[in-house]
Amino acid sequence: MLSSIPGEKFLFSTITLCLLSNGVFAQTEKIADKEAAAAPPAIYELPSEINDFDQLIAFVEEIDGMEPSEDNQVAMEAHHRKAARTIVAAAQKLSTKELSDEHAMEVVFLRLRGLQILQRLSDPKAGERLSKEVDKALADERSDVQAVGVKFMIESGFLQWSVWSDEEKNALIDKASKYFSSRPAEANHVDTIIKMVDFLGEVNGHDGAKRLMSDLIPHFKKSDDPQIQQLLVVLEGVNRRVQLPGNEIKLEGTLLDGSKLDWQSYRGKVVLVDFWATWCGPCRAEVPNILKMYEAYHDKGFEVLGISLDETSEQAESYIKDTNIPWPTMFSKAAAERGWRHPMAVRYGVTGIPLAILVNREGKVVHMLARGPYLEQELRRMLGEPVARAGAAASSEIQRVNFSFNE
Repeated sequence: MLSSIPGEKFLFSTITLCLLSNGVFAQTEKIADKEAAAAPPAIYELPSEINDFDQLIAFVEEIDGMEPSEDNQVAMEAHHRKAARTIVAAAQKLSTKELSDEHAMEVVFLRLRGLQILQRLSDPKAGERLSKEVDKALADERSDVQAVGVKFMIESGFLQWSVWSDEEKNALIDKASKYFSSRPAEANHVDTIIKMVDFLGEVNGHDGAKRLMSDLIPHFKKSDDPQIQQLLVVLEGVNRRVQLPGNEIKLEGTLLDGSKLDWQSYRGKVVLVDFWATWCGPCRAEVPNILKMYEAYHDKGFEVLGISLDETSEQAESYIKDTNIPWPTMFSKAAAERGWRHPMAVRYGVTGIPLAILVNREGKVVHMLARGPYLEQELRRMLGEPVARAGAAASSEIQRVNFSFNE
């Protein structure tokens, strides 16, 4: 999903060691060699002195550039484990020195990121160590260090979300809510909260998202900061979005041809409301699937309504013509209401696309992630089997769209 939220405050272009092959260990299992796992933690040799932040960064970059001894999964995991342990040890060594608040924050970031990687690699006691270090960061008197702590508290929770109990999930939401509500509102708090809400939406955690917004919006409303008041508009839109499941979605505005949308005319139909843009690769990649479902279920009462976040009508019109998209698309004629500023994107706090919202015959939202296999599952549930003629014509069109996208 492509997002409108700017880059995180704590992502550093040169020192995220850890981007240490991000995808390599996303679903890594425990190391096969049990004796190796039980051995004393091995690290690369540390410099005799790490006295300042620049020395630490130079060492981190050196470790980050190292390659595993062999080109296989076990050797790669062992290398990443050793590198992460080394960075944790180096950051710990520098943490005893006198540092500026900014450098202290970045050192804590490195230490926690290294422990997070070790946790994902199932390194013994890494999860326990990470939890302790997060609590330590949260208790630090420096606000930037606290912010790093809450970032990793949330990230670590999300990494474990699939295996956590409801009690553990609720505890994380409560801790995050307590943290943000107990501090003066800041712009980066809004970014983090929106990321939390978006994650909860992806994992069907709508109740948790609602509770988080219910707890925090009153807190942000109390702020006199003009920037926070501007961001409050976004938060209130996000709050409307998280309230959609089970409720009606209200749409209004103009279509690409300049006519006014008659949303009431869709009542009695199953409707996919698709926020998209031509510059969004994942949106374009989903078009063949929507075309296939439209061909299969349109005669049974399925409609699609696109909402284009393009900056010019020519961009949207050209793509729609090239791909033979048959459904109508909303587009604002006012230049100031395009892109992420489209009135419907603002109303529902759309911060990432594609956003595919499925609406039932009564006009109520039944699915917030109706793309890929989920769209077909929901259509089959609500409308039954697809029409028999969905095959050849749709297949031919989908191949053509896929070909044009790959170009």
